Amino acid sequence: MFAEDGMFRKIVKWSSISLGVLLVLVMAALLAFFSPGLYNRYSHFPKEKAAWAQLARTRVDVGVDDGWNEYKGSIHSHSELSHDSKAAFADIEDSLKSIGSNFIMMSDHFVDGKADYSLGWKGDHGGVLFIRGFEMQGGLMPWGLPDSTVFSSKEEVGAVAKKVKELGGIVTYAHCEEKRQWDVPELEAMEIYNVHPTVNKYKNDKKWLWRTGTTALTCFNDYADQCFYTLYERPDEVLRKWDDLNVSRHISGFAGNDTHQNSGIQGMCLPNGNLMICDTGHRFDNKEQASEVKLNFFTRTLLRALYGPLEPGKLLFRYDLDKYVRSAKYVRTHLLAKSCTEPDLIEALRAGRAFLSFDMVADGTGFVFMAQGAQGKAVMGESIKMEPGLTLKAFSPYKGKFALMHNGIKVDEQEGRDYSFSPTEKGKYRLEVSLKVLDKDQLWLLTNPIEVTN
Repeated sequence: MFAEDGMFRKIVKWSSISLGVLLVLVMAALLAFFSPGLYNRYSHFPKEKAAWAQLARTRVDVGVDDGWNEYKGSIHSHSELSHDSKAAFADIEDSLKSIGSNFIMMSDHFVDGKADYSLGWKGDHGGVLFIRGFEMQGGLMPWGLPDSTVFSSKEEVGAVAKKVKELGGIVTYAHCEEKRQWDVPELEAMEIYNVHPTVNKYKNDKKWLWRTGTTALTCFNDYADQCFYTLYERPDEVLRKWDDLNVSRHISGFAGNDTHQNSGIQGMCLPNGNLMICDTGHRFDNKEQASEVKLNFFTRTLLRALYGPLEPGKLLFRYDLDKYVRSAKYVRTHLLAKSCTEPDLIEALRAGRAFLSFDMVADGTGFVFMAQGAQGKAVMGESIKMEPGLTLKAFSPYKGKFALMHNGIKVDEQEGRDYSFSPTEKGKYRLEVSLKVLDKDQLWLLTNPIEVTN
């Protein structure tokens, strides 16, 4: 009998040890799998969020009048008119009002093969100006057209650009990291930043998807803005193209928000015990957009712990990464205009009286870049003659690092809230401003150029 008790105790002992080892291995595996997200959740994101808050506390109005009114808003945005967005116009209005945006230039996809400018909201809605527009073939994205305008998706890019110009609209390109017809003479402005290239670049990179996915799962509830900001990459290739074009032409630059409110992720249980995932702008039965993920013991256990019973057809999770309220504030275009009307804002964009800033990090409102001489002054998008005493000046609401680009080449760098430089050569001068965040210089603001002429 004692021998049997001893054997029983040994079985219990080694079973307990084995179970403990198994639990440790499971926990170690889970910790390893979620390590990128856990690092962001408990280390990087809290520090980054605090750093952004500290920047806001250091803000000082520059108190400089450049002679224009400043309006900030979204350019390149989608609504429920687009096939890949479910954003209602009333919800867009509420989102933009909540973040203090003044305008939005829509860019919906074709509706039944047509860009019909009678569709969608137009004019002032609750203090937000809506401007109709469409994202069309070859990257064309025109605004400022009569309501009666209708373009077909089958028309040639050059022909559409010519019609837009004849109708008084502005010809712009979106997604300028892609191939474009740069010799179109009617082109007046281009998108110099869009988050889309980053997503395209890494969408098949398993390591990037792992880091991004684990970060969203562990951090989204408390650090949604920081999760979105991980998509930022400096647009060097597009900036080089923009600078090259501007050597001999006048091409204004603006930020593309490209908001669809569909760049989240959702997951549903399948009858076979696996997980079906797709973005928040599509349905699970869309075979081109949805993917089936095979679950193992560890992942199934984790999903049960996070979301409860894995019942067939159950929506386990939904994370809307690019909600309008977030994507529209991530980066904004600031326009200098007489008033917040469609003609005045279109004219400001055409002229290049504009800068873009990553307002999620720090609101760029009030930033000033101008040239001043004995004969007068000029702001972004304008020109001024070279003369003795001519000075390029900038004033920032935050302390930062100013980099002056002359025809695309950096010729000067200074730190502080104010900037001053005396040019000695003709050409186009634009500023890049970086802010110190967690001991790193992060690009925060890009201006359109001022041209110095003979």
